[in-house]
Amino acid sequence: MLIYKELAVDDYPFLEEIAQASPEWKREEKFEGNIEEYLLVYKMYHGKWYIWYDKSMPVGISYFLEWSPSNEKPWLGTVLIEPGLRGDGYGRQIIDNICNELSKENHKAIFAACPIERDDWLLFLAKCNFEQFKVEKSDTEKEYMILVRPL
Repeated sequence: MLIYKELAVDDYPFLEEIAQASPEWKREEKFEGNIEEYLLVYKMYHGKWYIWYDKSMPVGISYFLEWSPSNEKPWLGTVLIEPGLRGDGYGRQIIDNICNELSKENHKAIFAACPIERDDWLLFLAKCNFEQFKVEKSDTEKEYMILVRPL
């Protein structure tokens, strides 16, 4: 069973470690290595950054919003797993835990957006019970698949 706590400064080395092992994520997020600057960008959304543990071992990081200005619904932003543990089910457990937390708050669905060319990410979200909702283009004309998971 996973447990979590809010991400704190002493967790930054773990975030740095898994970010460095995730070049696709770094590119998409435009993460250039300064964690404090990166997290500051997300501060205005009042989302939740969690570090997840299996017993006392950190296994992943997540970010989600309970309320997004785009549709006033919860959104999943990031799930990053320790590289040596990828494929072991931790990502799915993290998403399930977030969904359970949101369900207790009477939310009915959670949304996610994924670059359309990231087939592996889309497949992972589908395995986590997300369904394709629609495709949208960003201001830069990049296409994103919008997904939704009923809670």
